[in-house]
Amino acid sequence: MNSEKISVIIPIYQVEKYLEKCIHSIIAQTYRNLEIILVDDGSTDASPAICDRFRSEDSRINVIHQANGGLSRARNVGLAAATGDYISFVDSDDWLEPNMIESLLSALQETGADIAVCGRQDEHEDLQSIPVKTDISQRSLYSAEEALRMTIQEGRLIRNAVWDKLYRRSVISNITFPEGKIYEDLLRSPLVIGNARRIVYIDCPLYHYLQRAESLSHNEDMAIKRCLDKIALLRQRLAYIRERYPSLEKLTTLKFQNACCREYVKISLNFRQLDADAKIRHELHRQFCQARSFSMLDYNGVRTTLGQLLFR
Repeated sequence: MNSEKISVIIPIYQVEKYLEKCIHSIIAQTYRNLEIILVDDGSTDASPAICDRFRSEDSRINVIHQANGGLSRARNVGLAAATGDYISFVDSDDWLEPNMIESLLSALQETGADIAVCGRQDEHEDLQSIPVKTDISQRSLYSAEEALRMTIQEGRLIRNAVWDKLYRRSVISNITFPEGKIYEDLLRSPLVIGNARRIVYIDCPLYHYLQRAESLSHNEDMAIKRCLDKIALLRQRLAYIRERYPSLEKLTTLKFQNACCREYVKISLNFRQLDADAKIRHELHRQFCQARSFSMLDYNGVRTTLGQLLFR
């Protein structure tokens, strides 16, 4: 099984506190034929030195130092450098169970799927990590449309995130992360899943996801950017679903409209004094109305839409 190379891409920025645990968990994988790509995105803490030290200790590690360009650019640089038959992404403050990569690869090879997904264990900085049972108890196989429905529904099994998955190179190599955007996986994940024939899910929490205080700025400009980036990417997702998976259009439109409403409320409640407030709310209203091809009457008999309730 170790004849096929797997590229593991880790974007890194200001994570000296967590980085060693992350890298150790990858080095210790039971599957050994790995290409471990550490992309230092202009860190000014000890992260670059940690990367270089690990490179000197393990020949499978390739370190790329670059000027800060954001998460998407770091992932794109790592993807461009990858030479593996399969691709995996790991966030630099998270860690893996030792059998995660081997388990995902086995699932791909035994089912003929193009994407393998595992469960995750949420972790918290102020709490001790709880050991998880890593015996693979169940696998489920889904079509691309079934997997897309789960990501759009923001379900428990298949999420928009890239870090709980192993991809065949063929389904991922032609799709880059949208640079300069927050919530980049909202658009990219559906495009990648749409390239796949089948997706296999392993019902086992092999990925440890650290929930920590948001590292990005919470100032008003960043809050507005988050809002507009999210809506723009969801709008592009809706256009893709309408073209490729019309059976999911109704669900995707409703999710888009709900997002417009949520962002509208956030802006209205938190940034009333902001000069751009009225313009932002007007744009959300416009986006909501443009997307509306049906009303919530189709879902629950209510004769009004969320937009009519909130945008008045």
